[in-house]
Amino acid sequence: MTQTYLKEKQLKKKRAMKGVYAMVIAGVVFIFIMVKFATSGGISEVLSFSKMPNADDTYKIAMEFVKPTIRNGNISFPDDKYQFGKKADSIFIIKSYVLSTGDKGETNRTNFEVVLKYNGGPKFLKKNWAVVDINESSE
Repeated sequence: MTQTYLKEKQLKKKRAMKGVYAMVIAGVVFIFIMVKFATSGGISEVLSFSKMPNADDTYKIAMEFVKPTIRNGNISFPDDKYQFGKKADSIFIIKSYVLSTGDKGETNRTNFEVVLKYNGGPKFLKKNWAVVDINESSE
């Protein structure tokens, strides 16, 4: 009887340890997912299997590179009026325009073409991109 009791106690201890191991593994997976989510652009970035940037990602980054080149403070980019092109070796081309309002209220339109190289990493970070060429012309 005491041997049966001891065997049952050992069996329960083994089952409990298996449960603890399963909880630790689940915790590690959960922490990994949360860190991935926190360092990414959101849930779509975590669940996305495509690591290469799409047209919208590239346009958003291109706007970040064009903003400092515009002299007037009040600028606006069109939401969907841009052209996107992709070359080999992670080279992307964006053509669009920016509207800026001067101190006297005049509106200026500046056309731009930005050639960007994606260096890898989170595609929403400006530091992961390099400007190959940028051309601007005012109308």
